[in-house]
Amino acid sequence: MTRVSIFGGTGLIGTHLTLRLLAQGAKVTCIDIREPDLSPLLAEAAGNPDFEFIRHNVTRPLKIECDRIYNLASPSYMHHDPSQPVTTLQTNILGSIRTLDLARRNRARLLFASSGDIYLTHNGISSLERHRDDSFYSILSEAKRSAEALHRAYIRQYGVDARVARIYNTYGTGAQIDDGRVVTSIIRHALDNSDIKINGAGDRIRTLCWVGDTVEALMRLMELDASKAPFALNIGGYHEITIEQLAATVIRLTGSRSRIVTGDPRSNDMRRKVPDLQLTRRTIDWQPSVSLGEGLAMTIEYMRREYVREHVAPPTWVETC
Repeated sequence: MTRVSIFGGTGLIGTHLTLRLLAQGAKVTCIDIREPDLSPLLAEAAGNPDFEFIRHNVTRPLKIECDRIYNLASPSYMHHDPSQPVTTLQTNILGSIRTLDLARRNRARLLFASSGDIYLTHNGISSLERHRDDSFYSILSEAKRSAEALHRAYIRQYGVDARVARIYNTYGTGAQIDDGRVVTSIIRHALDNSDIKINGAGDRIRTLCWVGDTVEALMRLMELDASKAPFALNIGGYHEITIEQLAATVIRLTGSRSRIVTGDPRSNDMRRKVPDLQLTRRTIDWQPSVSLGEGLAMTIEYMRREYVREHVAPPTWVETC
């Protein structure tokens, strides 16, 4: 039986990954600072003898036996992160060292969840101004770059079997309704019939990937033989949509009376954040299968149920997309 450790296992992607692996007969250890019973979807895993939960901060060492390690740990509460730049850096850098050392001791295979934000560009900003940039996305991109450099170093110096997934916007059922992600935020406001505030003119282009498709890609990348696995692959959706179009779509699907209100543009917000999936398709024979319409409909239905409960949980170390 394959022993799998998932750091950030109670987050959106970690939850779906846990359930998929359990269904395939793996023994899964979910590691997070947030209890699994706060997740509506993980409740069904609680009675499974092959499921174990460890409350633990990824920045600290952990002794555990495992064959596979998914490191999805990164602060994801968007409205907390701007005031926690040190936490963002520590979780990605120290967390990478801890999980890489764990993989080295166990001779385990490791997958690190990086982000499409490593491609963050600073058009028109001088190098001096760039070094002074302390926005969340700049800090996140530097944290992920540093973490990726650590993985390259451990591969080269210690022969650790590691690979990196650069994950773009992921959405779906199982997310906390106040997690700050763009899809959940828009749906939450739509269900409340309140104004949907978007940054700038709403013309920023994004792609969205259903969480089940993201998990499928992660599992395929994890199981690639080390001789065939590239250092990093992009994982994300292929359907491009502006934030304003996304908000309008959610309003239509929910029958909401919400208005779209534009505000000041966010500093260093990428105009177009779209993954290049050519290498991903060739390497793991993968592309998203759930359409945006299908995914939004399922997410809206899930959030209707959660909105009734209005369950608010504390911040958790999970994946950022």
